[in-house]
Amino acid sequence: MEYSISELATKAECDLVLAALVKKRDEVANHGSNLAFQLQNFGSPAERAAELLRLNRRITEAQQELLTLPEGKEKRDTENAMVSHIRRRNQLLGQAETQGSDDKVLTQFGQASDTLIHDEAVRLIGLVQAHRDTLSE
Repeated sequence: MEYSISELATKAECDLVLAALVKKRDEVANHGSNLAFQLQNFGSPAERAAELLRLNRRITEAQQELLTLPEGKEKRDTENAMVSHIRRRNQLLGQAETQGSDDKVLTQFGQASDTLIHDEAVRLIGLVQAHRDTLSE
């Protein structure tokens, strides 16, 4: 795409455009990194289901064990383990809602879009900076 950079008449105008472009470049780079992390940690539904079964079993076992344990360190340790299992189970259940095959494709599309926007911002920053350097004021 061609931009009307030559219409930027002053260094101040160029600086305003550069500030906005640098901000956009950095935002999209950050967003793209977040999407890459999401894709890297995208779980498979089968693995998630297997882990959920294990966690549900451990939670049930801990609940039964807590009924028989006297107050003390072992009971607190069992309670803490159960809370950890419940937290992980909730995390997996949340992932199941946001990590379907359609979600993965859309995340990949978002990452590709971010890459294009980032590259275009980098290119345009160079063009505006070069134009700025030709201005006298």
